[in-house]
Amino acid sequence: MSIIPVVLLVLGLLFPWAGAAEGADFVFKPRISTSMEYNDNVTETQNPEGDYVWIVKPGLSATYEHSRVLFDFSYDFENKKYLDQKKGDEQNNFLSALGNFEAIKDLFFIDVSDSYKQVYQNVTRGDVEEGDTSIGTTDQNTFSFRPYFVFPLQARTNLTTGASFQDIWYSEEGSVDKRLYDLYADVNHELTDRWTITGGVGFQKQEPRWEDGEFERYNLNLGTTYSYAEGSSIEVSIKPTYTDYKEEGTSDKQYTPYTIAITHAFSPTIVGKMSSAMNFTEDPESSDTRNQFVQQASLTGAYERGNITAAVAYYDYETTDSGGNTTYWRPSIRGTHSLTERMSFNYNTYMNLYTNPDCEKTIFSLVSLSYSMSESLSSSLSYRYKMHDEQTDGNDYRSNSVALTLTWQR
Repeated sequence: MSIIPVVLLVLGLLFPWAGAAEGADFVFKPRISTSMEYNDNVTETQNPEGDYVWIVKPGLSATYEHSRVLFDFSYDFENKKYLDQKKGDEQNNFLSALGNFEAIKDLFFIDVSDSYKQVYQNVTRGDVEEGDTSIGTTDQNTFSFRPYFVFPLQARTNLTTGASFQDIWYSEEGSVDKRLYDLYADVNHELTDRWTITGGVGFQKQEPRWEDGEFERYNLNLGTTYSYAEGSSIEVSIKPTYTDYKEEGTSDKQYTPYTIAITHAFSPTIVGKMSSAMNFTEDPESSDTRNQFVQQASLTGAYERGNITAAVAYYDYETTDSGGNTTYWRPSIRGTHSLTERMSFNYNTYMNLYTNPDCEKTIFSLVSLSYSMSESLSSSLSYRYKMHDEQTDGNDYRSNSVALTLTWQR
């Protein structure tokens, strides 16, 4: 699915509403940023080649909220020109569109969404960090359509049942496009103002486009959430699942997704969280999903001039090939600090420490200094460092980049 028809369709629906809703329920915010960046290793290889990169990124956001309709839209187009042509020029799209429609009051709802973003071709790398390069990524377009009913069974009990359709498309050759069809029914019951339990059943059919690998999943959904204090809660869910693989020779091993999470507010400004989870993760390079196990602990603090989050996580991605599991630790820290009313310092750093025999290690760090010149105009100076290191003779590299950015937004 190409992004161009989607954007034109959204804009076609959007602008007629603008005149009718201007000044009331419609908010429209254009923006544009331009950057000059120097990167001493634009290809992120063992033989570094530096280049100057000119980046122009126009975009817009729009929100419409009135009665039984909510529409939220954000789109950015990024054009990267490599002045010395050490790497080919890039055109990147970023789209997030969401529509919620209450078709029949308090009964029938329709959710429609579409997103276009960059994801790593290697799913075990996690989410693409804002400010990272596009090397090793592919564009992912995910369209979702979800009609559903909400039936009040009792004063504290609701039944939600419906269906959903998802279309997942990738830009890179070798990636696997998919279509997902879901049916579900969930019951939510409030035992008390603090304690909620849920139960339900679901069915999912996944069809990879243009190749084999279809499967069907049947699941039960059991969960509970208990809020034991202000800002503190315990969440437990388990989803016994049976997967029926249609392709001959596919493993029939079964998995049970689950989540256990504890959130504790030590104070109004300091919150800690510990969690353990297993889930099925979308894999761009496979017609199947990847089994992901994540154990994580984090501490978030807010103070007068900013906020900070420190976390450590352990990831385990199961695979069916001879390479075995991909496992690594990820310590990270991110936050922002206001130096003055107009100037702020932002930082985001993480390290992947792989526990596989080759002891692979990666580091990503992005720091920036932002200055607000007016309500609509701001500038920033940023520095990004990336490093990939393997004990064996692998694709080791280091990359440094410095960028100056000017941003205007309404």
